[in-house]
Amino acid sequence: MSALFARARDRLVAVACGAYVIYAAFCSVLTGSPLSTAQLAGVGVCGVVFVLALAGKLRSFRMRVAAQLVVTLLSFYGAQHELASDNFSDQITHLLWVMVAFPSYVLLLGSRLGLVIGLLVIALMALLLLGAGPLTPDQTLAWMTGLFVVLTLLLTQYLIAGFIERYLSIHEQTSGELQAARLDALTGVAGRAALESELQRALDTARRTNSPLSVILADIDHFKQVNDVHGHGAGDDVLRAFAKRLRRNVGGAGMVGRWGGEEFMAVLPGVARDDALALAERLRQAVSDTEIAGLPVTASFGVAALRPDDDLNQLFSRADERLYDAKNGGRNTVR
Repeated sequence: MSALFARARDRLVAVACGAYVIYAAFCSVLTGSPLSTAQLAGVGVCGVVFVLALAGKLRSFRMRVAAQLVVTLLSFYGAQHELASDNFSDQITHLLWVMVAFPSYVLLLGSRLGLVIGLLVIALMALLLLGAGPLTPDQTLAWMTGLFVVLTLLLTQYLIAGFIERYLSIHEQTSGELQAARLDALTGVAGRAALESELQRALDTARRTNSPLSVILADIDHFKQVNDVHGHGAGDDVLRAFAKRLRRNVGGAGMVGRWGGEEFMAVLPGVARDDALALAERLRQAVSDTEIAGLPVTASFGVAALRPDDDLNQLFSRADERLYDAKNGGRNTVR
């Protein structure tokens, strides 16, 4: 499930639990009396679940099941406690908080499982009500109204959660397909369209924040000979391994992608030319010092940094010229 949905779920659970803790403290101060055993248990459970939600621990399905089980047991314990006390006001208060707690079934367990478990709990609470002994007509009406409202809330949350889950499933599938379309199919690094988009975004950011931006173009030396002598399969292996080595060495400094053929690009936001030259030299050494896909391979590198009057084409053209100089300068060099 989407990380965005998980964060939203954690916040909703944290708000509900935090609200109960604040309510219990307010009631104790307002009435001047200590909390009941059931209320203390509720404060303890809500406090723990509140901390777990804020810490992101409810992302685990097992933790969500455990939290929901404790909330369910607390609901039953509170219902038994309030029915035994014959305090009509406390019974109404408990019902109201049960209404708040019940949507958590579909929130924490998913729409289908949450609905099944929630319906089971409502049925068990109805049986508990029937076995609680004689109640006044007002008490019976209040409890039955509460259970019907809880059932309505549960069904409403089931429909909403089901819609959200279907939407997120479609969104994640579409996002995955779009992401795959932006990657180079052979090497797994960014494709040309993704590089152009990232380069334009980085250029806009550099203009707005007055920060540096550099580009490295890399071209595998004598790649045609690799294909002619060793076959296109070996050439593909070299391209994949070369891309992997570039990506590993660039790391989080920028985006690495395949510009076309045996030519690759690294977009480096926030990196000045001197630092980009040093990085390009490390890349050159990483390529030449160890065989790639079982073959001795070298590469040439051209580096360009953003100038005040540059547009995207000018920045790229200058990097391309530097790469051309590296090729004419004997290859396996950085310019």
